[in-house]
Amino acid sequence: MKRFLVAALLWMAIGGYAFAQEHPEHPKPAKDSVIQATVVGENFCLGCSLKKEKGAAAQCSKYGHRHALKVTTVTVAGKDVPEMREWILHYLDTDNAKPFINEHHGETVTLEGKIYVKERVLEVSKQTAAPKPEHPEHPEHPEHPKK
Repeated sequence: MKRFLVAALLWMAIGGYAFAQEHPEHPKPAKDSVIQATVVGENFCLGCSLKKEKGAAAQCSKYGHRHALKVTTVTVAGKDVPEMREWILHYLDTDNAKPFINEHHGETVTLEGKIYVKERVLEVSKQTAAPKPEHPEHPEHPEHPKK
């Protein structure tokens, strides 16, 4: 029994160490780092979301929407960072971020900028055009499927 326990503990220690190692294809950002990235996500209103999901007393119709970004993908130096999927990034108030803070309600956007990892803040430098998927029956108008 003692041997089994020692073997199990050794197996868990080795497995835990291997699991904690950074995958070379997916760099894990340091908690206090600032990284330059391309971020794709859903621009959503915090107030509307909290009101709908948790009954918050948000008054967006009176005070306006305050958007954040629900991350779908983050790419750093051409490599995917899966640890950041489903993060909520708040916008740093800048001229480049203003349209996303107040508009683009519910839209999927692709933005480039700096992510302040610890604070979960995105400083938008520019919006990039997301590639539109082609519809196989109607490639010149992918948003209008052929009926």
